[in-house]
Formats: sequence, C-alpha cells, structure tokens
Amino acid sequence: MLNRHVNWKPFFISIFLIALFPVTALAASFEYLYLEASEGNSSGGHSAIQFDDEIYHFQHHDSGLIRLLKQDKQEFHFLYRFLQNRRIHVSQIEVSEESFNQLGDYFKLQLLAQNRQFKQLDDLHKDRILLRRLLYKLTTNEAFLDADFSSVLRLDAAGLFYNDQQLAGQKKDEHIRDINGVRSQSSQLIKMLRKKIEQHYGQDYLKNRRDQITTGIKVLAPDHWPTAPAILSKDNFPPAMSSFSESYADYLTGLAAIKVLIEEQSLQPDAFFITPESVTPEEKKVLENLRDQLALSLLTSVDSGRPDWGYAVLVNLARFIAVDQSLQSGLWVFIDDFAGDPAWLDADQFSQHAEQMHIQINDAQDNLTQTRKTMLTSGGITESAYSMLEMSANRYFELLKGKQQKPVRYLGEKALPTKNVGLPDWLVPGLTQQQLITALTELDKYESQLLQELADHYRYDLITRNCVTQLFGTIDLALLEQKKMDVDQAKKVEWLSHESTKQLGGDVSAFYNFIPFMSFKSVQEHYRVTNSKVFSSYRDQQLATLYTQNTGLMVALRESNIFSSTLYIYNPDDAFFVFFTDDNVALRPVFGLFNTVAGIGQSLFGFLSWPFDSGQNLKSGATGVLMSLPELLFFNMRKGSYQYLSYNQFVHDEKWGD
Repeated sequence: MLNRHVNWKPFFISIFLIALFPVTALAASFEYLYLEASEGNSSGGHSAIQFDDEIYHFQHHDSGLIRLLKQDKQEFHFLYRFLQNRRIHVSQIEVSEESFNQLGDYFKLQLLAQNRQFKQLDDLHKDRILLRRLLYKLTTNEAFLDADFSSVLRLDAAGLFYNDQQLAGQKKDEHIRDINGVRSQSSQLIKMLRKKIEQHYGQDYLKNRRDQITTGIKVLAPDHWPTAPAILSKDNFPPAMSSFSESYADYLTGLAAIKVLIEEQSLQPDAFFITPESVTPEEKKVLENLRDQLALSLLTSVDSGRPDWGYAVLVNLARFIAVDQSLQSGLWVFIDDFAGDPAWLDADQFSQHAEQMHIQINDAQDNLTQTRKTMLTSGGITESAYSMLEMSANRYFELLKGKQQKPVRYLGEKALPTKNVGLPDWLVPGLTQQQLITALTELDKYESQLLQELADHYRYDLITRNCVTQLFGTIDLALLEQKKMDVDQAKKVEWLSHESTKQLGGDVSAFYNFIPFMSFKSVQEHYRVTNSKVFSSYRDQQLATLYTQNTGLMVALRESNIFSSTLYIYNPDDAFFVFFTDDNVALRPVFGLFNTVAGIGQSLFGFLSWPFDSGQNLKSGATGVLMSLPELLFFNMRKGSYQYLSYNQFVHDEKWGD
C-alpha cells in the first residue's frame, strides 16, 4: 500500500527529464596531444591522438603525401620529448565506451588500409624493375637495364650462407677463412640435417622440391592489373593482388635454402659472431632443448606450403648452427641480425658522445643479462624468446666496438636475421618479349591511376591537409561510419557538428584550426576535457635538477647557450644557433636575433664550403635563419635535439601512472 505522505513529484520530474534528455554513459577517455614547435619534422608544431597506449598521428613525407602513423606511447614520448626535446601538452577527453571503441577502431582501419595501399605501390615499383630486367635479358637493350635491380630486389637470409658472387655461381668459397672451426662444423651439421629430412620425406625429396620450384618459376607470370573507375574502395583498400617480384623472390629463396642443404654450404664469416660470454650449465640445458626445437621446426618448414618457407628454413639453419656452436665451444655464438642499411656511428661521433654511449652500453648489457635470466626462470626458451636474446646480444656487442675506436651500427637490429644478397637471375620466368612489354604497359596504367587516387586522398597541404586537419577529418569520418548511413552533403556539416557535440562535448572545425597550437586551444574550449597536463622535455627535466643543486642565476647563464651548456653537445642535425629560447620568454627576441645572425653566418660560410660539402652548410644556415625569425616575435623554435639518449633510462625515470 502506497504511503499517502510521500512526495512523488520529484520522482516523476526526474523520470520526465531522463526521458526527454537521455544521458550517455561516459566510461572512457582518449587524449589529444599538442607538441610544441621545433626544428626538424613538423617544425610548426605537431598534433596526435591517443587511445590507451597507442598514439596515431599524420606525418608529411618526401613524396608529397601525408601518412598516418601509429606508435607506442613510450616510444612516442621518447622520440619527441627526449630526442627532439619538445614539451607535449595533453588534454583528456571523456567519451562513452561506444564512442571510444568506434574512434579507435576507425583509426586502426585507416592505418591498415593505408599500409596496404603503400605496400602495393612498393610492390608495383619492384615489379617494374623485375620486368625491365627480364626484358633486358631478352633484348640486351640498354633502355631496359635498371640500375636499381641489385639494390631493390634482394633475397632475405640468403646472405647468411652465400655472397652475391657465390649465389650467382661466379665464385667458389674454398679460401674463405674458417673462424674457430664454425664453418667446417656448420657444414657437418647441415649434412646431418639433410639426412634427417631425407629420412623423413624420402631420399629424393630435396631434388623433387627443387624441380617443383624450377617449374613454378618458368610458368610464373604477373597478374593482370585491373582497370576500373576507382582502385580504392570505400575503406580505401586496393584489390588484393599477388606481387610478381615477391613471388619470384620467394621461389628463389626456396631454391637457395635447398641449395644450402644439398651443397652442405657453411655460414658466411660475417653471418655470426663469437662472444667471450660463457654458457652456464643451466643455460646449456635450455640450449639443448632449443636445438631440438629448431631441428623439428626445420623439418616442418622445409615442407611448408607458405610462400616464404625458404626464408624460415635459412633462418632456422643459421640459428641451429649458432646454438650448436654455443654448446660445443662453451661460448655464446649468435647470428648477426642487423639490417643491410643500419644507422652507423663513427669513432669520432662515439667519442664526442662518450658519456651517453657508455650509458647505452650499460643499458644493453643489463638488457642482455636480464634476458638470459628470464630464459632460465621461465624453464625454457621459445624461438621468439631466443629472437629477443639474439637482438640483445647483437646490440651489446656491437656497441662495445665503439670502445675500440671502431665504427658501430647504432640502429638496425631485427627480430629475425635479414642478411640478404642481390636477386640472382640465373633462372627466370619463361615470358616472351611481347608478354613483358604488355605487362609493363598495363602496370604503368594501373600505377598511374593508383598514384592519382592516393594523391587525391593524401596530398599534403600546409593549410588544408596537415597533421591537424587530417586528425579531425578522420574523427569526422569515424562519426559518419558510426551511423552506417550516408548523410546528405548539404546537411553534412550541420549533422557532424551535432554528432560531435553529442559524443565529444563540442565541435572543432579543422578549417579554422589547422595550426597545431590553435587546435589544442579549441579542443580545450569545446571538447569534454576533464584533465590537462604538460609533459616536460628532456632539457626541462635536466634544468630542474640543476636548479635544485646550484645557484639559479649561475645555471641560467651557463645553460643559456650552446658553448657553455653542460646539457647539450652540438648536434649536426640542428642548424647552428647560439641561445636556447625555450625557457626564457623575456629575452627570446634578443636571443632570436643572435640566432638569426648565426644562421646568416653559417649561410655565408656555406657559399665558400659548397664544393666540399655539397651545399650542406648553406642549407643548414638557411634553415637556421628560418627557424630563428619567429623568435623575434616571442615564438620559441630553437630547443636543440639529442641523438643518443638512453631509452631504458627514460622508461625507468618516467612515472607513467601519474
């Protein structure tokens, strides 16, 4: 029985209001990031969007197109806040769980689509080079000889066992030195593995497999590139096509793998390195199990139907040899896993940045030690875990070369060895001259159409298509996709404004907010921002530490310029400047004037040094002038950058939970 004295009026009013204005549950948030201006990429400032620990941002490429990129949160902060020395301003925007998922999924979809588009463009480039090479072999017409053939078309992992001349059959390897018996022993191991394969699959298995591949190459032909009104679909996905050059390379890699097994080819001297680190008794047991795993994996991969099975066989063979040699010698032996085009650091650069490089060496040593411990505590090691161990060892022992005044490969280690050789063409598809000419003609038409459509989608423009406008444009497309319906073009702007207000708390038009700083301000004013934070740059953090240890005025004077600074060693990637202007607003125009004069001075010197440095000083000086002029109007640009800071130290020192 209802209580007659209860006032039901507020209850019914609440029900009425809820029915009239339904409340969207807000249970998630994403972040909008603004990166302050600086010399280098996105010099006028940069913008990005973050979902959980994934950050998406658009970057202008030399091709004249703007590309969507995705980076891990920590890697992104390390690159921009530490290496590029920029502050990052973050606004947290509250949305519903549904809106969060829709936005995040749409950015993922666009990245996937774009990666497929540009992979196809790269495949077309390689296909053209291969077709022209084949045409040259038939006609010996120099017009069809492409100089890029040997540099662009490569066989991954084949370089672990052959150099270019050996694989092409032009050179034998009798006189190649045998380092600690590894080469002779590896030949015996491959002989043993070949016998295992023949016992498992039959005596003639490898020869039959070789004959099948030879037949496959002879009948290989490029797909017909379709001519359609539009190559890219609604989601920007081009049609799936098999790459002619990739299929040819896969076939040849398979032949190389079989060639290694039949000829019992040993490892190349530069394919591995022997460390002074001893294998402990506990590690020996783990490696024995891994050796058995690799042998089993080899048996499986040699009969695999995957196109890239040859690459897997070559890597397994090399690692099997390295693991066995580690067990036999008692010293760790690893395969060299650096890419063919690593970033090099010469002896002078190493000495100039000795303090940071020694930190890097200690980081690499700690990482290797920890990886070895993890291998033991986990009770075993998988092939993927061994990849991490291999990468750690490659980095540590490569950096150690710097202490011996040797150039070192600073970046480029890979999870899987990719040591490659040029594509041999001793066995080619049986295409006629007319077939090759027709294929090239069709390819040209298709590529031209694809390039035009990509330009329509991603052409860069400083004002209308930059890192900011593309972010908001993608958000708008995600909101439209959420409705799964076409909106009348005449009402599109009004509808998007209403939907953005409903889901994000307000509407931010890219047309009026193409400048990164202005876009960030608009986001704070219009979106449902619940929290804002500024992440300091590397120099900010180091200055704060110095101010706690020394007199403020002394620190300010010493660290204000590149000559007396203890925090900055001149980086040739930075155009020459004199004063930092990121921490002194009042004197910024004065400092900017000195920096402008410094840029002019470097430009004048560049005229004299042009014949010796290919205009590098002239270009750097002009950049310095351009970067310094905004400082006359109190706009900071010259922050300086840092090349060789420790990523491990950055991750350790940052408080990501704050």
